[in-house]
Amino acid sequence: MIARLFAFVCLALFAAPTASAQTFNGQEQAEIRAIVRDYLVRNPDVLREALDALAERSSAERWQQIKADPRDFSIGPADAPVTIVEFYDYRCAYCHAALQWVLDVSRTRRDIRFVFKELPILSDASMEAARAALAARPQGRYLQFHQALMSHPLDRDMTSADIDALARRAGIDVPRMRRDMSNPEITAILEQNRAHAIDYNITGTPGFVINGELIPGFNQPLLETRIREALREARERRSTAR
Repeated sequence: MIARLFAFVCLALFAAPTASAQTFNGQEQAEIRAIVRDYLVRNPDVLREALDALAERSSAERWQQIKADPRDFSIGPADAPVTIVEFYDYRCAYCHAALQWVLDVSRTRRDIRFVFKELPILSDASMEAARAALAARPQGRYLQFHQALMSHPLDRDMTSADIDALARRAGIDVPRMRRDMSNPEITAILEQNRAHAIDYNITGTPGFVINGELIPGFNQPLLETRIREALREARERRSTAR
């Protein structure tokens, strides 16, 4: 009876249309709804706890989606205790300022994994550069091209010719890159990145998400503090799991 009651409570709370509801007659269903309602009215913390648990699970699922997309370029061990996802625009001054820190951390820390996500929001040139970078990734020179695009002076326009010249110097097959830029998959990636940015309330670039927590802008002390906290949290989880 307890199992049947639990099944019906789930149905009553979440309106899931399954055959389980048919195991109770109409009077039983009405009585159980009344019991559940009375219990929740008297114990609202139960419902609050359930909603909190649902929100936590949704947050964890969202984080898993953005940190583990195989289409993204990443640096660092897949099992690193800390993952940092950076959303950036190639024409963003703060993204340019963050570049060296990102490279230094990604090259020197084996306990951190960096995931790179294009978020072109500032100009048409931003969009063209992002599409070019994504199109060039299968050629195996993504990081070199990324650095070149991030190093282009902000006081100068970034033209198509500039993008091609930067790609060529980074070892990219430019005609192939240009053909691949029209691939619908690239549009899908950029749209997905924008959707993730909206989910995390990223309103500008760069946006760093460290183990699921957003650090907006390039605030190096705050980023490094959050990294230390994330590492401590990871150690505590491992200790608890033993």
